[in-house]
Amino acid sequence: MKSNPMKKAFGILALSIMGLAATGAQAAWDRGGHGHPPTYQQTRAYSQQINARQDRQIQRIRVGQRAGHLTRLESRELMQEQHKIRTMEQLFREDGVIDAREFRRLDHALDRADRNIRAKKHDRQAYGQSPWY
Repeated sequence: MKSNPMKKAFGILALSIMGLAATGAQAAWDRGGHGHPPTYQQTRAYSQQINARQDRQIQRIRVGQRAGHLTRLESRELMQEQHKIRTMEQLFREDGVIDAREFRRLDHALDRADRNIRAKKHDRQAYGQSPWY
């Protein structure tokens, strides 16, 4: 039985293409680690950083209120700011990914909140203390 060289060439070509496709799929699976794409891992890292900072800030507000460095109104304003940051994070997460631009906006908002906490804790208005002037 004679084999057609053209059929043989196409058969070899088809097998090699299937082999390359399978290798490429495996490489794409391994690159993200455990099957998750790199953007998922980056989003998770961003979320962990944001949540950790926000938890520390909320703790500072509570400690400041208990210690008498913050009035009830000041702590309420600071907690509302934390709520707005959490809402912004949820809005950014709606598409499933927090990208670098969104992370920078959240980071900037947390920086601003940090400065506000420090300013309100050290303004000497709590529990009848006289202002510095």
